[in-house]
Amino acid sequence: MELKKKLDNFTKVPINRRRKAFKWLAKQDEEVVLMAFEKQKEYLFKIGNKNEENKSILYLSALYLAADSLYSLYYSQASKNRDMNIHAVQGVTRMQAQKFKKHVQADKYDRLLNLKNKILVLKDEENLSFRQISEFLMTYHRLKVSHSYVATFYNSNLKEKK
Repeated sequence: MELKKKLDNFTKVPINRRRKAFKWLAKQDEEVVLMAFEKQKEYLFKIGNKNEENKSILYLSALYLAADSLYSLYYSQASKNRDMNIHAVQGVTRMQAQKFKKHVQADKYDRLLNLKNKILVLKDEENLSFRQISEFLMTYHRLKVSHSYVATFYNSNLKEKK
């Protein structure tokens, strides 16, 4: 009970919001978690001047504050009151871009790996261009990839083949 009061005093954030932000942080990728730990350092210096014999409570409070700030930054675009400075907006867009980019690239790359032999045959034996291979993948496999992505995939697999 005393721990809860100390955390409430240091963070000034309700327990429900702390839990929600911490659960959100646990579901994020490593780059967002790393951003949270970097922000934890900032918050630790802000609340570090308080007299507390147990430094672990200060570290936990700083982590809660960092998770809450990233959580509020991430979801503030959906709110009507967008009271953020340019650095906060850049942080949000960077988080969203990293998350989306990795997800899309992983899906496309995995599907291309499944079709690797077909792509190599189309290029080497049937002498199709990368644009034609891209169109082939779209029509027969419903996989929309650019010709340049197919070219990089082909060249990387050609190096592995040798």
